[in-house]
Amino acid sequence: MIQIFKTKPGETDFHLFEKLPESIYQESELALKKSEKIPVDFLEGCYYLTDREKVVARASLYFNPFLKYHDAPACTVGTYECAENATYAITLLDHLKEQAKTLDASYLIGPMNGSTWENYRFSTDRNNPPYFLEPFHHLYYNDQFQDAGFEVIARYYTNIDSNLELNEDAALTARQQELFDEGVVIRPIDLQHFEDEIGRIYAFNEIAFKTNFLYTPISQKAFLDKYLPTKNLINPALTLLAEDENGTLIGYYFCIQDFLNTTEKSLIVKTLARHPDPNWKGLGHVIGNIVYGEAMKLGFTSALHPFIYQQGTSMALSKNFSGVNYKNYALYGVKID
Repeated sequence: MIQIFKTKPGETDFHLFEKLPESIYQESELALKKSEKIPVDFLEGCYYLTDREKVVARASLYFNPFLKYHDAPACTVGTYECAENATYAITLLDHLKEQAKTLDASYLIGPMNGSTWENYRFSTDRNNPPYFLEPFHHLYYNDQFQDAGFEVIARYYTNIDSNLELNEDAALTARQQELFDEGVVIRPIDLQHFEDEIGRIYAFNEIAFKTNFLYTPISQKAFLDKYLPTKNLINPALTLLAEDENGTLIGYYFCIQDFLNTTEKSLIVKTLARHPDPNWKGLGHVIGNIVYGEAMKLGFTSALHPFIYQQGTSMALSKNFSGVNYKNYALYGVKID
């Protein structure tokens, strides 16, 4: 007999929700899921499905009041895990549609743990090895979502530059000099004042990302809680901030090493942003080229540009550094009738 139960962190049965991955992944795969957490911001509830008293599927429902799709309110389904059984998936996802409907949502989007600040998207292939901090899941989840009526609403890519080298294009060199002549300073992040630096990045992100697809604001506390723990992963030479002549932040590259790659030193360009003012056109390419130069000095031989939105500006930046496709991802949505 199939049943669905609702729980939340702190409730007595929440461990049933948490422990499902242990029964549907191999031990080696579980190691790739250790860093995954269940965000509580905007969490409406955590649902798990049982068949003959065994937990076989789970998902969280989030209702972020800032999230709009086609100018209409949307719920999201996150922390999704399911055995390879279409009935389980359809039953659970249909239940979440009904719950979202009670919240007056017009769409259900997933996978997304409440916002684009958290894990979202499914991998659609596994043609290359996983990389550090990349969410891991069963590929058949794509089929399960589509079987439940979801359609792809966005595609994303991870590109790799497997031949790390400086871009010596004359136009790029000239643009770099123009920016320096205007007083722009590009410097390493200051780990001695890391919380202050992250606070500045938090404020800047509202300017840089506010037009991004499905962007919603994040509280400063949530942002700091998420990024302060990354301090020990950062080499300051590879996370650079750009400031104008007044010391105002106008761009940055946040990069870390791919610690899962044991065959070579590979860089992950985790986040990049520049101020949208056209006066700073080309700044992203300039910062990226400087990062590449520093990475080469440190023995890095490749770089990953992860989760590039198919219509975003990051695609052009990645191609500028000869990035080619490494992995693909999809985000799904369904209109709630």
